Amino acid sequence: MKPEDLVGERLFGEYTIVKPLAEGAVGAVFLARQESIDKEIAVKVLHERSAMDEEAVERFHREALAISLLSHPNIIRVLIFGRTEDGWLYLAMEYLEGQTLNERLTAGEVDELRVIKIYKQICGALLEAHAAGIVHRDLKPQNILLTKHRGEEDYVKILDFGMAKFTQPETEEAQRRLSKTGIVYGTPAYLSPEQAQALEIDHRADLYSLGAILYELVTGRLPFPADTAPKMLSSHVHEALVPPSEVAPGKVSEAMEMIIMRAMAKNPKDRYPSAREMLAALKEREEALMSSRGVPEAPPTVPAIRAPEAAGEEGMSPELTKLLIAAAMGAGVMFVAMVLLIVVVVVIRG
Repeated sequence: MKPEDLVGERLFGEYTIVKPLAEGAVGAVFLARQESIDKEIAVKVLHERSAMDEEAVERFHREALAISLLSHPNIIRVLIFGRTEDGWLYLAMEYLEGQTLNERLTAGEVDELRVIKIYKQICGALLEAHAAGIVHRDLKPQNILLTKHRGEEDYVKILDFGMAKFTQPETEEAQRRLSKTGIVYGTPAYLSPEQAQALEIDHRADLYSLGAILYELVTGRLPFPADTAPKMLSSHVHEALVPPSEVAPGKVSEAMEMIIMRAMAKNPKDRYPSAREMLAALKEREEALMSSRGVPEAPPTVPAIRAPEAAGEEGMSPELTKLLIAAAMGAGVMFVAMVLLIVVVVVIRG
């Protein structure tokens, strides 16, 4: 049975597979719809040959587990993980329409403020993942989707946790099965030097990948362009990084260059300690950039509560204020009188 044969099939009673959306070496992604409420979801299905591969199946399950442990709005949501009656392994996720960061790169130059807006969301999502002991391990432009949410453009969704590494002790046995010694995991253009050498990694490997993507966003080229994957891996480990300002003169600010260079330090100890510090550096650059461009700060989402005296001074006349105070005092006197009357009645009856 081929993946396309699934079109028209029903999943968990309510959803009908409508059409294929994408296909890769391991599986295919379909659009499914629940007609009664016109709700659409994406369904990722493993190919039959992949379903026979124990590692592929466990990695598929790992992706479902990783996403299910996270609730950040900038990480794709998993809905259901299971197997059809015909034996197909599937992962049902929220359906998203948008443009990958890779597609955005091919569209031309990206404004620095826009880049920072995108990256603040990515850093926020990684903060939650890393706190949960999950390292994405395959961050790249193709795995970052820019969608629209409640009228807001460039709303980030991080995709594909199939390469995720768990750092929690209870997952060590499964981790050993998935992370074989001497095997490089990730995409050569963006992976860290420690990944390139198949060494032990932590959350700072993701920060290096973020730096590599950021490098490409602001310069228009990869940090270490090469015609083969082995050469690219070797460059991450041994070659000095050409500063972005030398690759794209006049287009990269000094502050942005410092962020990139620190994120892409060869030694993990020289990078940002966590996504929190990288996020803080991006926010600082954003504030400076907005100030230099004369862009006003965004208004608060909740109106400030005015102090009573300020409201009296500006919102109403002194006469009206006195009248309201007198009314309040009168109401207070009436309340006390009523209480006393009730007490007297009780005493008399007693």
